[in-house]
Amino acid sequence: MIKNILVIDDKTDDLNNITTLLKDVIPDCRVIAVRSALEGLERAKTESPVAILLGICAPEMERDSVCNRLKSDENTQRIPVIMMMEAQSDPDRYVKGLDAGADAFLNKPITRAELNAQIRMVSRVDALEKEKTQLKKHLQQAQKMEAIGTLAGGIAHEFNNILFPIIGYTEMSMYDIPENSKTRKNLAAVLKAADRAKDLIQQILSFSRKGGHDKILLKIQYVIKETLRLLRASLPATIEIRQAIDNACAPVAADPSEIQQILMNLSTNAYQAMEEKGGILEITLSEIIIDSSDVSSNVDLSPGSYLQLTVKDTGHGIETDQIKHIFDPNYRINNQNEGKRTGLGMVYEIVQSYNGVIDVDSKPDRGTTVSVYLPLPHRKSEIVSNASTDAGIPTGNETILLVDDEEDVLGMMHLMMERLGYGVFSKTSSIEALEEFRREPEKFDLIITDQTMPKMTGMELIENLMRIRSDIPIILCTGFNEKITEDTTKRLGIGALISKPVRVKEIALTIREVLNRK
Repeated sequence: MIKNILVIDDKTDDLNNITTLLKDVIPDCRVIAVRSALEGLERAKTESPVAILLGICAPEMERDSVCNRLKSDENTQRIPVIMMMEAQSDPDRYVKGLDAGADAFLNKPITRAELNAQIRMVSRVDALEKEKTQLKKHLQQAQKMEAIGTLAGGIAHEFNNILFPIIGYTEMSMYDIPENSKTRKNLAAVLKAADRAKDLIQQILSFSRKGGHDKILLKIQYVIKETLRLLRASLPATIEIRQAIDNACAPVAADPSEIQQILMNLSTNAYQAMEEKGGILEITLSEIIIDSSDVSSNVDLSPGSYLQLTVKDTGHGIETDQIKHIFDPNYRINNQNEGKRTGLGMVYEIVQSYNGVIDVDSKPDRGTTVSVYLPLPHRKSEIVSNASTDAGIPTGNETILLVDDEEDVLGMMHLMMERLGYGVFSKTSSIEALEEFRREPEKFDLIITDQTMPKMTGMELIENLMRIRSDIPIILCTGFNEKITEDTTKRLGIGALISKPVRVKEIALTIREVLNRK
């Protein structure tokens, strides 16, 4: 890419000399030589030079004033300014120049070696400033993502409390309706939709949490869609996003944050290729099967089932001799993309860790297509979980103290426990629950308590209950709390940890397991 260098000086001979030297030092540069300070200020805005060489501008405007105006304008303040000083200049002139914002100085008569050194120095400083700006943007993005993660946790807790009664009441209603009735089929559809909502919340939570998570069986289409929503907000309107995401794709063992990283890096790389002229960013996800006759010589894929994630742009493309280098994390494309990092090094490492393959197809001026292939685990026949009145749901006759500050959740769980045969005492206040237990601690066989409650959390309630009766079996329920794990609950003597929303059979089995363990 041709670099513009602006030279401002009221002396024609000096302008000609410096233009000749610049052409010698930087053969591919375009020198914009002007004698007027006002014209120089205007050209600095419109031509976007990589550097400005500033000489005498009198009588129209003093050199320091020109520099000060350049550094005060947000359109030109980041352009390095090299002041050209007269021989034997007073040291105070340099101090004034620095105060005006000058980045470097050249003493007349200017030599080729000194010009080369100063241009290289300001170029490095400029590169460092750009990198600093980029790092600041990355930090802001990281802080934004952390805030989104915190917000997602709060939303998940509330959303799970809404889903829990929907799932619970739907299941219990299905028990009261004949097997082949239309109403039962309708309720089964409601239950299926609620289960999908539950899965989606878990995907968003996994995506928003900080790194270091193990791979889980994940439907990455949900993560991709959420990431695309974030991308749409950060990309300019000149970039059109098209997506074709197959919702029926099977799950793959993956870390949600790594899937997000793959898509973000590929999309950012595609955007940079279309930054100047705009274009179309196309994201597709589909499931493909490769057999021995389909194996391509270009893509090293073994026969099997794969998820194919493709990111396609209509940008300037990549030269054939550059494609083989783009997975190098330190490699930069230096032609039309101004030496920006490709970002594919990290993508390559992540895909390799999944035993996947990444393929790049690109030609100059015809865009780039990057395809990621992630191997799918061996398929097992999918079992659709439907509520039924099978004898597989265990019951009991013990007494349970149930604690949850959400009245809708508490009412549904109370009814559910009674239908399973248990005696139930319900409290919306953890403090009232503690007082009830303190009065008759031997009356209860099991405590089921929520975690997030006002005045006294579930964990605090459990500590107080155990001081009164250390052998009381306890089940802790949580809508979302990544600080509480099964290891934590076991260490504290809690019988089980349940994540809301939960199905009837799951909670029935958990209750019996905890009670039988005693």
